Amino acid sequence: MSILNKGDKVGIIAPSVGLKDKDLAPTINYFKKLNLTPVFADNIKKAYRYMAGSDKERAEAVNKLFKDTSVKALFCLRGGAGATRMLSFLDYKLIKNNKKPIFGLSDSTALQNALIAKCQNPSFTGFLPLYDLNDKIINPLVDNSLKNCLFENSHTITSGICQHKGSATGEIVGGCLSVLLYLCGTPYFPDLKDKILILEDIEEKTYKIDLMLNQLKQQKNFNKLKGIIIGQFTDCPIIDKEDGTIEDCINDFVKDLTIPVVTDFAYGHIPARHIVPLGIKTTLKATDKTCTLSW
Repeated sequence: MSILNKGDKVGIIAPSVGLKDKDLAPTINYFKKLNLTPVFADNIKKAYRYMAGSDKERAEAVNKLFKDTSVKALFCLRGGAGATRMLSFLDYKLIKNNKKPIFGLSDSTALQNALIAKCQNPSFTGFLPLYDLNDKIINPLVDNSLKNCLFENSHTITSGICQHKGSATGEIVGGCLSVLLYLCGTPYFPDLKDKILILEDIEEKTYKIDLMLNQLKQQKNFNKLKGIIIGQFTDCPIIDKEDGTIEDCINDFVKDLTIPVVTDFAYGHIPARHIVPLGIKTTLKATDKTCTLSW
């Protein structure tokens, strides 16, 4: 079934970096074109250091929009950094009793996966209003993918290259690799058992990506994953030739796995990307000819 109906209210939250000098008009206009009514979190225009208000202010603004039953979905305004800092101030009992999907990308990975871990709240990764709308026309793939997620009853994405064949069904977790690893050792890291993992990142040195992938492989229940989707690692520099390429890092990461693995998936910090469900039962199919996600 579809997530939203025309005329629904949607909340615009700022769990990370705030508005700063950006204009809200493109965001407002876009949601109005979708026949949705945006409701802005109380902290949208606040500032504390690089974040949209203090940790408590940001969390309380998120709690408030979860409590508001007239708001049917939440959209993280932008990424940046800081979402992990507010996690201890969220009301997880309230959120569990008032579940609604959160759309985001990048630093939103922290909030989205924490809510999966703590209260099985679903999310969608791949869209941020300020990232996708300000000073530019939204990419057609992002636009169509978002509309499909919001208003259609069934969904299929075809993308990527098959590294290991197979089929798997489970909830997807993950997102931005470096942000996901901020959650390691905390109550907010999602259980990997029976999950499908999706990964991407931007502007990380290749040797750091190599080490982060290794750290991820050492997490509890990594060996019980059902599948892996590798998105795009964008603008990741090679400092020394010995560090290897992104492809080298990924090949080492997946070479001994026996589960379905898809690489080069159109997801991450790239203009044209798919929006992918998190915490929602999804089927991954990888063959020599096609790689698909459906839910």
